[in-house]
Amino acid sequence: MTRAAAALVGAGLALTLLGAPPAGATAPPVSSAVRAAIPASAPFPDLTATTVHLGGRAVFVVIAQTEVEREAGLRQRATLGPYGGMLFVFSSDSSVGFTMSTVPVALDIGFYGANGRTVDRLRMRPCPHPESECPVYQARHSFRYAVETLAGRLPRGTLAG
Repeated sequence: MTRAAAALVGAGLALTLLGAPPAGATAPPVSSAVRAAIPASAPFPDLTATTVHLGGRAVFVVIAQTEVEREAGLRQRATLGPYGGMLFVFSSDSSVGFTMSTVPVALDIGFYGANGRTVDRLRMRPCPHPESECPVYQARHSFRYAVETLAGRLPRGTLAG
């Protein structure tokens, strides 16, 4: 093996050990990250948390997986604590709308298909009113996952585990 070839093999091994996928490899599905979830900490002690990848960036998220958890979402929260966002998980494709009722800060939301590809993304404005008096934000197409972050902090790209 030539010195140049050995250097390339060594670089590939280093990237693999550091967590970068080899060229042509596919990223793990979001469902893998959801299965690997751990108990969340404050301000979400009753939820679970995991790391997902958005556009290749690791984002530590709290998970809203049940209907009750998804409905509560980020209502009445101005901070996410140690989390970069909230991952909303649906068991099948959905077209449910989101409102900002009692959410005191602007949020960005990304909608993703089961394959992790972006379906839509929106900026949502705070609404201090009851849900019935707030705008409904909906993706243009059905989605399997949604990620909410503080406004300006949602990375662009594919969602992966």
